[in-house]
Amino acid sequence: MMYNQKKKTLFERDGASLVATTILPSSSAGDDDDHDGIILTLYLHRHAEKNVINPTMISLLVQALHVIDSHPLLVHTNNKALIITGIDHENLKICKFFGNGLDLEWMMKASNDQNNGAKNDENPTSLMIEQFNSQVLAKILTLPFRTVAAINGHCIGAGLFLALACDYRFMRTERGYIQWPEARLGMRLTKGFAELSKAKIGDYAVLREGLLTAKRYTSEEALSLGIVDGEYPLEELYSAAFRFAMEGLPESSNNPLDYFDPKAYSEMKMEIWCSAYRALKFGKVSDPPHSRI
Repeated sequence: MMYNQKKKTLFERDGASLVATTILPSSSAGDDDDHDGIILTLYLHRHAEKNVINPTMISLLVQALHVIDSHPLLVHTNNKALIITGIDHENLKICKFFGNGLDLEWMMKASNDQNNGAKNDENPTSLMIEQFNSQVLAKILTLPFRTVAAINGHCIGAGLFLALACDYRFMRTERGYIQWPEARLGMRLTKGFAELSKAKIGDYAVLREGLLTAKRYTSEEALSLGIVDGEYPLEELYSAAFRFAMEGLPESSNNPLDYFDPKAYSEMKMEIWCSAYRALKFGKVSDPPHSRI
């Protein structure tokens, strides 16, 4: 069957945007309720900052996720999927970063400001990480539909954790690498990041190498080791992610889920990745490495 597409921007602010692509059968009159699914794309275009995670980026992600929960186009359909990417369709040359980790410059400034008079019992970096974990990663981890990270470039640290929170990961070939950089930076993971890594990387040897050596993985290596699920040239990456997102639509794919229930689907994800969800949702940066959450 041939499909038409209708795009609508649901959210756009400061380099982040959420676009809904409604899949319309060729016979459709174009009504919002007459469709074969909606593919959401969350674009991260803060290229000048290399898509680092800082309070501004976290706020934008939280706002976009709220739109997914509340927009009238979305609340009355279960037949949807989400792609997260840093691809810029109008200028592929600037798509060098999916996410370049935590904003170390912001963290240093916040630490200096704290030392110069801010409250000592409220570490700004810890608060930022906890908000990222509880309001962004835990939310994406348990969204009640298929989620796909289309990794368009370097995917490092917190950028990698954003990709790991998704159900599936596709990565561009030829340029960009995946890395857990904490060992190189003299940092521990925190419980949330550690449990998420353990939940999504099934091979202990890969987890050991990635975490303890801060190895940089190319797309070919990441695919062979199960860190990502596919690799494509940048020009084909988004279309591959889009097709895969369509294949996971619960009501209109070639393998529909007959009695799909979004609440049960979200809870199933929570059950599968329970330790990661608990650590992200309820953990604190100050929790000891040996603690149970």
